Amino acid sequence: MLKLASAVTAVASVLVTLTAAAFAQKAPPAVPLVVVCWNAPTKTWVVGNLSTIKEDGTATYMGTSGRLAATVSAKGLVEMPSNRPGQLDCYGKTLDELRAMGRIVDFQRAR
Repeated sequence: MLKLASAVTAVASVLVTLTAAAFAQKAPPAVPLVVVCWNAPTKTWVVGNLSTIKEDGTATYMGTSGRLAATVSAKGLVEMPSNRPGQLDCYGKTLDELRAMGRIVDFQRAR
């Protein structure tokens, strides 16, 4: 798990460096940069990077494969997919629950 945390931190720091000036000020403070989920059938961790935030606050996270990993509602709930089986353990959980589990990487705001 330590290697996963290091990899997530490295990816997050690169993304924050590249996008902080243009994006961080506009992002709602409750929207995390990365969501990490466990896929039990394949026994793999899925790292979803923030892809888009809609005007209503709904956020979309994409996996490194470029496929949709998760959608988070404006209320902070990771929604079940409607077009495929939901195999990630994040589905149905709130961002607060995932934060408590150590599965969220938040933006680090510039001071």
